[in-house]
Amino acid sequence: MRCNRTARALALLAVFSHAALAAAPPAKVYYVADAAALTPARGVNPGVARRMVDSLVMAVTGQPDVASAWGSLVKKTDRVGIKVAAAGGAVSGTNPEVVDAIVDGLKAAGLPASRIIVWDRNLEDLIAAGYRRDASRYQLRWVDHAAGYDPQAQVNAPVLGKLIWGDSGFGDKSGTRYSNMAGDQLSNKSCYSKILSREVTKIINVPSLADSFLTGINGALANMVLPNIDNWRRFTKPPSYGDPYLAEIYADAMIKEKVALTILDGLVLQYAGGPFANPGFLQDHFTIYASRDPVAVDATAMRLVDDARKPSKLPSLALTTGWLQSATGIGLGQHAADQIELIPVGAEGPR
Repeated sequence: MRCNRTARALALLAVFSHAALAAAPPAKVYYVADAAALTPARGVNPGVARRMVDSLVMAVTGQPDVASAWGSLVKKTDRVGIKVAAAGGAVSGTNPEVVDAIVDGLKAAGLPASRIIVWDRNLEDLIAAGYRRDASRYQLRWVDHAAGYDPQAQVNAPVLGKLIWGDSGFGDKSGTRYSNMAGDQLSNKSCYSKILSREVTKIINVPSLADSFLTGINGALANMVLPNIDNWRRFTKPPSYGDPYLAEIYADAMIKEKVALTILDGLVLQYAGGPFANPGFLQDHFTIYASRDPVAVDATAMRLVDDARKPSKLPSLALTTGWLQSATGIGLGQHAADQIELIPVGAEGPR
């Protein structure tokens, strides 16, 4: 995949894609809210979380039962990856109880534990978020710093990044990498994680509802792109904050064609300090969202977090989420509020 397309090609693609999306029906984002989902100490009620996830997946797919709903999204022969956002730990990361509900649904559709992978970049983050290395209901995985990236699956982009420990090419002076006056290794290449490129055939993307100083929102696009490539820091530098690279990399078939559903864990909302845990900026939100449109999920998350930031007079995330418009421009989904239909599942709406 190449991000350095010509300006003319990008402009033409944006025109045609934007016109097609404008003529398309609004994106549908389903949500279910239940105050019983959280305990007074912000623990998650597993039974309530499962009911919420089951209701959402049946609503998105239009299927009458959980097994049929998940069976319409994945096949028994798939190797399904559940991509979580663990950087927020147990404070604002993807809750294991929400993931357990997804795993139960996949098992109801006939997938064994050996075909279900739960993963993020760092093992330390996964453990802090409450996931266990010895989990028996799925395979817990993380990206190995030494051998976890695929040199045969690369992203090339016209922006250099400084390689550090954990990047696949760090310390390798051969090849076409550059160096600056300080002797730092610089590269315009990134490699995909092997989990993404070689192992999973379908993905359930499960970000949490949190801001990010890197990309405005640590949502669907950021959760799939940044933790699954090395030399990623170059894509988040100001003033772009991921624009247009989040959209262009997500649009690669390596990601776009594998993601079957996005489920946004919004039981807790973190409106500042993300993507890392910051207990001082949390709100109970009691809501889980789901959609086939990842851009609509991120646009909805941005507006929710922006609203939560206003009482503290924090700047709008619109300043750091220009990639949402770029994503619409290349046909990934809808970002405009009037092109997103929020559909409640159950009696309660979002809080």
